[in-house]
Amino acid sequence: MDFKQWFCLNGRESFTIDPKVNPKDAKFYFGRAEIKNRIKAQLRRSFVEPGVPKMVIYGSFGSGKTQTLFHLEYSLQNERPEACHQIPKLLHLDLEMNSKSDHKNWHLQLLETLGKPIVSNWIDKLFSQTQNLDLELKNIFGNVNMAEAAKNLRVGGDMGLLAWRWFCGYELKPNELERLNVTRSLGDLGAGDMINALVGIGRLAERNGEKLIFLMDEAEQFKNVKTGDATESLHTYLRKLAEPSNSSVGYILASYALTLDDMAELIVRADVRTRIGENNFIEIPPLPSIHDVQVFLKELLLELINQNQAEEKIHNESLGVSLETYPFTAESFSILCEYASQDPIKALPRNLIKAVNECAISAWDERKPIIDPNIVNEIAPLIFG
Repeated sequence: MDFKQWFCLNGRESFTIDPKVNPKDAKFYFGRAEIKNRIKAQLRRSFVEPGVPKMVIYGSFGSGKTQTLFHLEYSLQNERPEACHQIPKLLHLDLEMNSKSDHKNWHLQLLETLGKPIVSNWIDKLFSQTQNLDLELKNIFGNVNMAEAAKNLRVGGDMGLLAWRWFCGYELKPNELERLNVTRSLGDLGAGDMINALVGIGRLAERNGEKLIFLMDEAEQFKNVKTGDATESLHTYLRKLAEPSNSSVGYILASYALTLDDMAELIVRADVRTRIGENNFIEIPPLPSIHDVQVFLKELLLELINQNQAEEKIHNESLGVSLETYPFTAESFSILCEYASQDPIKALPRNLIKAVNECAISAWDERKPIIDPNIVNEIAPLIFG
């Protein structure tokens, strides 16, 4: 009997949760109801004002920031807020920054995550709905160069690729600019130029019934930037993206940080914080009490274990354990919760899930049908000690 059958796992190979590997795991958000409800409430309100989410979540490694991003995606797709009148177009990316990265690098990452086919398809749909594409694009982008480049995206071939490179912020040669019928490269006027193009693409998405929202993980990468001018350009890019006038491109930034001021300085400057709003900076803390740890673990076991199979196994093999804590005995479950709660800083979802998985693997290896106190006393100190 394999590990999955041994513990009556519900269509999975282990107790590990990873929405990047298994997209269905995005629906899980164990315990932490207060945080979950607060974030979802902020999301609902954001579609009223400013029109899109503009949010920063932060916490220590293993606190569940990535899971939060994927769960919010799941929530927006399956429980779209009433005030969100378009279908959310949600795009994940892990930010990458080096010592010299600037706003152009960030803009390129966003555009490459979005992808040329999606934008070209939006323009094709717009073309089929209007009698004057040129006028529509000028109204959407508010800029002749952007409208011309956007029009060329639907041409395809080399011309379409050249137009996409223009939107990505590449420096084009004079003859390439002439072919596109634009007067300069995007970004020649600075970070604001690129934000205007991105917001224009957001308005294009809206015209096609979609709302563009980026879910950006690992925002601590901004700390890698060491060049002053590059940092300022990134700050300008974020500040303009946070402007109230941008109601078309939403974003949720997730960053490792033990406190608000531990984040990259460009994120927490006063001009950015006031635009995003203090209530949209949300900490994902460790589980604060033994009760919260118990709730987290019980909800995890309830979801990951096939309850009918487990109940039958408990009865047939006279295991003498409660379905609520299976595969742990009541005593071993209590011991695990106590270990996890001794140091609140270590009472993190990642550590709890790892502890359950490691205890279960140890029990399976020893061919024990349940996890007893000896196993927990062996494993838990290695994780929470």
